Amino acid sequence: MRVTLLASAEFAVPVLEALISSGHEAALGTQPARPAGRGRRQAPTPAAARAAEFGLPAEELPDVNAPEGLAWLTSTHPDILVVVAFGQKLGGAVRTAAPWGCINLHPSLLPRWRGAAPVPAALLAGDAETGVCVIDVVERMDAGDILAVRRTSTDGKTAGELLEELGAAGAALLLETLDSIARGDCVRTPQDETAVTRARKLSPDDGRIRWEHAGVDVDRRVRAVTPKPGAFSMLADGTRLSVLRGEPTQCERGHLPGEVLDREDGIVVACGRDAYRILRLQSEGRKALDFPEFLRGHALPPATRLGP
Repeated sequence: MRVTLLASAEFAVPVLEALISSGHEAALGTQPARPAGRGRRQAPTPAAARAAEFGLPAEELPDVNAPEGLAWLTSTHPDILVVVAFGQKLGGAVRTAAPWGCINLHPSLLPRWRGAAPVPAALLAGDAETGVCVIDVVERMDAGDILAVRRTSTDGKTAGELLEELGAAGAALLLETLDSIARGDCVRTPQDETAVTRARKLSPDDGRIRWEHAGVDVDRRVRAVTPKPGAFSMLADGTRLSVLRGEPTQCERGHLPGEVLDREDGIVVACGRDAYRILRLQSEGRKALDFPEFLRGHALPPATRLGP
């Protein structure tokens, strides 16, 4: 099958690898290279960088809907279009450019969490499970019929860990769906519009830990924003602490939110209800450390307050 893949972000890399390894004839369109890193040098998208390792050229598309983008798309003679973490909204001419349609891999259990950041949204809401869906691409974002679903538990996982897991699971699911489409036995299920929830794009301030919240909610926030935009709190002297890993725990009542209570089995910090145990953290400008190493170089005694 001739598959034209529109993909940019790291989440799409397993799909690219699966398409190439499975023997499908693949073409790749991606976002243009952008400045990255301290040197601000032009860097290709993760999908383009991985494609180069396979010797597959990646077409940079500032706007796939523009005449130049459509001309390239037509030149690939696709049987089907596959869109994964591409970063552009597709117009009608793009969606109908292939005889077998245009499908998308989305990292949520649609119709729950349509939008830009579905995995963090699921973690912030305390969802016990999430997953990936293969859907038809339609005019409304993430609203197409569902072709296939795969589920997984969210238990103890960060957004980064879940995205990695879902990327691998989604790649396998997509290959199964392509086979089903080719056989003509693919079943399409409309989404329940009454069950739609939306996942907004995260901002840097979403990473700020609210110690006045319950310990379980602090844990959800840390996992939801790891690795990006990253969870953080502040010391009284203005030092920013990045919190990379921890777990909710219990404590006696009567402590102020943000108060350091214990440092034996982790840095235990009081919350609005119960507490949160920090296991791995990073001081601004320093490397990430597990809590015993961190405490050897930082004074963080009991009664220290973390917060705004």
